[in-house]
Amino acid sequence: MPKLPQPIIEVAWRHTGEKGKIHYRAKRADGSNRHLIAREGEALYVLLDTPLEAIGYTGPKSAMEASKEH
Repeated sequence: MPKLPQPIIEVAWRHTGEKGKIHYRAKRADGSNRHLIAREGEALYVLLDTPLEAIGYTGPKSAMEASKEH
């Protein structure tokens, strides 16, 4: 089985107010990037959600949360 030479998914995130979606950026073989979405119920959603939860990421901060930090 061939081993991929580099990570394909570079970053994953959620948008404020969106439920059941994780956005991610994948790198193509030619080096270009593609913005894609994994939806709840899909196997990739679970694979992305688990490490995001492990680092405490639940989504972008609201404007109120961000202002409290400053």
